[in-house]
Amino acid sequence: MRRKFQILLTICMVAIFQVGIWTFTFIAKSYINKEIIEQAANDNKVIGLQLITLFEKTGLGENNPQTDSILQHICDEIKLPNGGFICAIDLQGNLVAGPGLKPGMSMPFDPVLKRSDNSLEVMPLKLGKEENFTGFANFKKEGRIDVVASIPINENLRLFVHQNTAIISTRAAKYVRPLLYIGLIVTALAGLIVFFSTNHIVVNYENKIEIQNEQLKESLNETQEKQVEILAQNDELEKQRNAITVQHDHIAAINKDVNDSILYAKRIQTATLPKGEIDGETIAEHFILFIPRDIVSGDFYWYHNSEDSLIIAAVDCTGHGVPGAFMSMIGITFLNEIVLGKKVRDAGLILDLMRNNVIQALDQDYGNGGASDGMDMVVGIIDKKDRTLQFAGAYNPMICVRNGSLIEIKGDRMPVGIYGKMKDHFTNHCINLEKNDVIYFFSDGYSDQFGGSKGRKFMTKNFKNLLLEIEGYPMESQKNILLNTIKNWQGDHIQVDDILVIGLKVN
Repeated sequence: MRRKFQILLTICMVAIFQVGIWTFTFIAKSYINKEIIEQAANDNKVIGLQLITLFEKTGLGENNPQTDSILQHICDEIKLPNGGFICAIDLQGNLVAGPGLKPGMSMPFDPVLKRSDNSLEVMPLKLGKEENFTGFANFKKEGRIDVVASIPINENLRLFVHQNTAIISTRAAKYVRPLLYIGLIVTALAGLIVFFSTNHIVVNYENKIEIQNEQLKESLNETQEKQVEILAQNDELEKQRNAITVQHDHIAAINKDVNDSILYAKRIQTATLPKGEIDGETIAEHFILFIPRDIVSGDFYWYHNSEDSLIIAAVDCTGHGVPGAFMSMIGITFLNEIVLGKKVRDAGLILDLMRNNVIQALDQDYGNGGASDGMDMVVGIIDKKDRTLQFAGAYNPMICVRNGSLIEIKGDRMPVGIYGKMKDHFTNHCINLEKNDVIYFFSDGYSDQFGGSKGRKFMTKNFKNLLLEIEGYPMESQKNILLNTIKNWQGDHIQVDDILVIGLKVN
């Protein structure tokens, strides 16, 4: 058994060494072959340029009757290494000078040329009149590939300098042949060393196995003792698992009750949002992009059509999820009371009254420790007759895109709620509307979303640029573009806030 192992290991090591030597020899041959070809290409180019310089100094040109005969003499007399030769062709692609070509004769010169940078193959006639060429010439009929350099002699003639790649490959093979001999010697020595070293390895291995067998016997005895302990522990684990199952079922029931309650709250919140159509005489198209972060939302939208005006609000309450949803219900109630009950038609006054109601409802006071929650919101009132827009904002702005330009009207830097630096009244802005104006109300959820390759915020600047880019699209298409853009930006990141964008196109 030991002898078989020695022979098997020796054969494996010899095979590994031999494969390594062959691989190295193949790589070396390829590298040497490449180097010789590159050197041959450079030599061809240098020889060609030297001949062209000689022609220029001796005055040989297209009007010199001695040009063809001198070219033929050069082609006959100059012998290049690697089966190389020199020839010349005319504009019609005919060989006018070459080794053994009789003066006055010509014949077709039709190899396919390929540049050294592996660009597309070209025919000799496709070379520019002043273009130097370095690459390969494939003589398909002769089954021969040459490394060539070509330089124009004049407007009618082009010089070609050749060396044969097959001969170059033969030279490369001669250079690496000694490596094969060395590899055989190294392989034989390695085989001998492995063969005589194997016995020592096997003896050590057998000794280790005997020691391990003793250790295994001891471990088996210990395992049997522990098996008894494990059986006792399994009984205890079974009792614990049963207790955990009961707790899990209890928690699952509680979680279902909570989720059912939140889903019911969502239905209530959704029912309170406006559902009627926005006035089509004033607004040609519109969209509402509403993406709650959780099941229920702290953002909400509100609008009301009356005979003379259209009132729209986009509101971002403090927090999101259930706390935000409670604030949104308060906000919807106050808007219904102020706009529908008191019939207030002043955007700034609506925010003033909203703020008073929020402060009173949440018992907000600088000194008594009341809640500091509130809302960031925008209110827009479109007068259907005068075609004007009132706007008031609590932190959030309004954007109007008109004829490729973006008009931004900023809100006051205070929320609807208690605030240390709040002014007495919210500012009421008024602008005249023009046909095809596109008005946008929104919360900060879109621009604050993290994502992209570096996990950064989308940013207000990118949001504005996106609105300018999609100005000419139908409003439903704009909604889809905004939705796809923010989802692609978000990627695997979580949604950080509720998202609300309202778009209105004026008739």
